[in-house]
Amino acid sequence: MTKISASNLPPSESISPACIKYYKPLSKKKKKQIDMHVIGTPGYNLLLDFIRCQVKHPNIRDVDGGGSSSVPGRDAKACVKVEKAYTACHAAVMGVGNYKGHRHCGEEMERLYMCVNPDASLP
Repeated sequence: MTKISASNLPPSESISPACIKYYKPLSKKKKKQIDMHVIGTPGYNLLLDFIRCQVKHPNIRDVDGGGSSSVPGRDAKACVKVEKAYTACHAAVMGVGNYKGHRHCGEEMERLYMCVNPDASLP
C-alpha cells in the first residue's frame, strides 16, 4: 500500500498557478499520509483534484524545461491517457466494486501521480 504525504509533493514554486488552490490544503497536512488505495476519503479526493488539475495545467518546470532536472518536459497527451485509465478504474470501483479484479485504483493513481510529477519519489 502506497501512502503519500506533503513531503512527496513537488515544491510550490513549480506548481502551475491554476493548481495552487488544490496544492495548499495538501501541503498543510504535513503529518497526515494519504493512502492511494482507499478511494473516497477526504485526503484522497484532495490529492485527486490536485493531480487532475496538474494534467490540465502542467507544472511550470515541465512546460518550460526549467529546473535542475535532466528530465525533459513531459508529454501532456500521455498523462491524459493515464488519467482516462484512472477514470475508468474509478468509475468501475465506485459502480460495481472492482476493476480488473482489484477493489481499489491504487496502481492507476500511482501511475497518474508519477506521470504529472516525474521527479517525485513514492515511499
